[in-house]
Amino acid sequence: MTAKQFFIKEGRLRPTWRAISYTLALLVGSFVIQIPLVIFLVVAVAVGAVDEASLLDLAASRPLLVLSTLINLILILPLTYLFRRFLDGETVLSLGLARTRGWLRDVVAGLLLGAVLIAAIFAVEWAMGWLTVEGFRWQVQSPLLIMANLLIYFLLMVAVTFYEELAYRGYILQNLNADWTVVIAVIASSLLFGLFHGLNPNVTWLALVNIFLAGVVLAACYLVTRSLWLPMAFHFSWNFVQGAIFSYPVSGLQSEGLLLTSTGGNPLVTGGTFGPEGGLLSTVALYVALLLLWVWRLRTRGSLRRRAGRLVEE
Repeated sequence: MTAKQFFIKEGRLRPTWRAISYTLALLVGSFVIQIPLVIFLVVAVAVGAVDEASLLDLAASRPLLVLSTLINLILILPLTYLFRRFLDGETVLSLGLARTRGWLRDVVAGLLLGAVLIAAIFAVEWAMGWLTVEGFRWQVQSPLLIMANLLIYFLLMVAVTFYEELAYRGYILQNLNADWTVVIAVIASSLLFGLFHGLNPNVTWLALVNIFLAGVVLAACYLVTRSLWLPMAFHFSWNFVQGAIFSYPVSGLQSEGLLLTSTGGNPLVTGGTFGPEGGLLSTVALYVALLLLWVWRLRTRGSLRRRAGRLVEE
């Protein structure tokens, strides 16, 4: 391989270098855009508006979560468009956002899969006595406030799901897969997905392992359908039901869902303050998801073979 071939493929920058450049742009852009937020937090501590002990709670508060989500959305959407348009010579829709045949089925399947798996984790914790349901949100808050919170959380999860899937299972995974085997592309994109969550509150080594595994599951969702609708729906449902319904922390960020709960048990199993994603129950659930996706893939291949056979006979 010549020096030119190392960097250039088919007249363009090699897909691997595009993925690396995109990741670095995400890091730099996120750092630059969030500098004002960091300055605000530092000033708040300096003037005594908040003490250092409460700084973590402030950083994870709803207003700053909304602000952080908007910042990431504003960064990732134009960045992906520019890279896709000028480096790849393709459209953003071609990453898997086109509404091709079966896209609605993928959305419904993803919504069901995420909800059922989180509900299974909840059921196990409840049955084992590791989780106690103390009441319902409408017993302590007005219906109007509850609906407003649900709407905010819904919009937040839609935005987070969209830009994370666009970045990791869209641009990064697909460009790496253009140069490397699918296994390498899945592992590399999932590692990046896990590392980008490394600064979340209350993160543990098992939480990072599970987020990496979640990245593998979401990559499998894309590979089974070759679109982003299934991974986006699964990702959204997993997060929304986890936080907005069961009041679990989502990736370390506290939630106020419809149920008033308290969680005990071994944090290694339940995830503790990080939420289910930090526990072994999530590890099992994610492996179950992989198994179901594998079965889906086998059934899809079988259906395609039967359809091809009928066409040959005709």
